[in-house]
Amino acid sequence: MELSGGMDSASVAVAVSESVASLACGGILLGDGSSPKQIDRRASILSALDCRDHKVDMHAHMPAIDLDLDLKGRLPLISEYYLEAFGSLWDRFRGDGCEIIWTGIGGDELCARFSSDEEEPRSPSSPNLDIALGLAEDLLTKRGLDAARSSFLFSAPISATLSTTLLASLCHARPLATRGLWPVRPFGDPRLINFGAKLPFALRSGKELLRSYLRERLGSDVFPRGYAKETFALVLPKAIAARADIISSQLASCALADFGLVSQEAVMALLNRVITTHEFSATSTLARFLWAERFVRQLC
Repeated sequence: MELSGGMDSASVAVAVSESVASLACGGILLGDGSSPKQIDRRASILSALDCRDHKVDMHAHMPAIDLDLDLKGRLPLISEYYLEAFGSLWDRFRGDGCEIIWTGIGGDELCARFSSDEEEPRSPSSPNLDIALGLAEDLLTKRGLDAARSSFLFSAPISATLSTTLLASLCHARPLATRGLWPVRPFGDPRLINFGAKLPFALRSGKELLRSYLRERLGSDVFPRGYAKETFALVLPKAIAARADIISSQLASCALADFGLVSQEAVMALLNRVITTHEFSATSTLARFLWAERFVRQLC
């Protein structure tokens, strides 16, 4: 059971623990100022569940960003940003004899806000998304922009399960399969998604439904309203800054620029911006570019 310390994975862990005799949990500890209470929250949940725990330190498994992977290490276009840390965690699960991995993926979508919600405010992430989209367009040439606006980078049959849940599942599918692990994501079940969509806004807002469930099952308010959530936001800026010289050297030759899709000058300017500011929106845009550049190099 992947137990990050958030409400989504905690809810799944509590539910699963009520129907299995033995449960092994594991999580990636971020250990920085952005996640001050993660360890405390996990400790409270683990104490209530009385299960085994496998901890992985994020700082010991930082993303090894490399644009020139060997044949054995090649990755698909859509792949996990923090594969080193997750891979270490999954290896520990496999070593413990686990075959099924329960996760809380899809919890955000279960409690999504809709435009029809009268009290629905603008999402806090919306400004970051707008900035990231603007920066992405600044990277593209006219040819690249035309291609981006006329093509679907990810498509799937219309269903109750949102594309963000499907993308998260896709990122983990291959590395889990190679380890013989089967992922189970209860929040991705269309029946549960349809149930969540019918809930009143008061129960979806701030994941009040999950908060109430956990308060009842854990016997304490582990997740008070407005609690500081764990976040990976600081990981990629640090990883990129640590390998800035290598990335810059590798980008001296840019496959996407050779195809006329991006401006190499704009790419280098964005890299320098991320190194200097660690800005979330800029990092998000650069990471997506680096993953796309790495994938295209594998095809050349």
